[in-house]
Amino acid sequence: MKRFFAFLIALAMAFCLFTACGTQKESYSSNTYDWQGVVTEEVEPSADNGGNVSGQVNHILVSGVDTDRKLIYQVNLGIRTEQYNEDYAWIMQKLTECGGYIYSEYTYGTQPETSKDSGRSTSMTLKVPIEKLEQFLNSVEEKSNVISKQMDVEDTTDYYYDTETRIELLETRYAKLEEYLRSASSMEDIITLESEMSDILYQLDELKGTKRGLDNQIAYSTVNIDLEEIVKASSVSYESDGLGERMKNGIVATFRGVVSFLENLLVFLVAALPVFALLGVLALIVLLIVKACIRAGKNRRQKRNASQDPAQPLPPQA
Repeated sequence: MKRFFAFLIALAMAFCLFTACGTQKESYSSNTYDWQGVVTEEVEPSADNGGNVSGQVNHILVSGVDTDRKLIYQVNLGIRTEQYNEDYAWIMQKLTECGGYIYSEYTYGTQPETSKDSGRSTSMTLKVPIEKLEQFLNSVEEKSNVISKQMDVEDTTDYYYDTETRIELLETRYAKLEEYLRSASSMEDIITLESEMSDILYQLDELKGTKRGLDNQIAYSTVNIDLEEIVKASSVSYESDGLGERMKNGIVATFRGVVSFLENLLVFLVAALPVFALLGVLALIVLLIVKACIRAGKNRRQKRNASQDPAQPLPPQA
């Protein structure tokens, strides 16, 4: 029994030793990639960072990045500003300095004139070179009031190299088919080879187009910015008008309304005068026709009555 307990104790000690070694090996690395593709480094509290014990610095994988990884970056920024024109000009200036360009832009709203107006809002999609992405974001955050920020990183390494490998295989296959075609003698073989070569060219065009698209998305990161203008509330308070002032304003408004009505009526009459003249002429013509018809009917009745009544006989002579 003592030997059995001694064996169990030895086995437990060996398991604990093995677990400790494995833990020490896993915690050796200082920098790790998180799920978003961002390097996260723990920051020790010091006077430089204000003694923030839980501070972390997120570095975008731009400098010192593993070039074999094919990563696509997309950043979403929400900005609210009272200086819309200045912030917009600053973003455009930094975009030009970084060698980027505007992919799309949509602006709605108008420049506010009072504190009740909502202001302007712009949604823009920018393309920034990956090596300048961190510089561009830092410049925008330094100048503008960024209220939201989101970064997504898509790792397309496997898909990219798989596409590249398929292109190489198809190009090799196409070269071999060209050799077979040069030595083909029968028409049937020629037709078969040309048909297969045509299919390969079609596949190559699709794959090369996909690769070019990936190259562009990898080389130029996408930055979506929603720039919203907010209007500072006015500190001036307005007192309500008195009764006399409101009565005067009401009388003036009524007088202006009557004058405006008369002006509109006069304009309508002048504009409609040709129509009224034409209607008058038509009414006169209709009236003359009606009178003529009545006169003709009366004459017919008189003639009919005269033909129906016999002539009075002359009195007999004595």
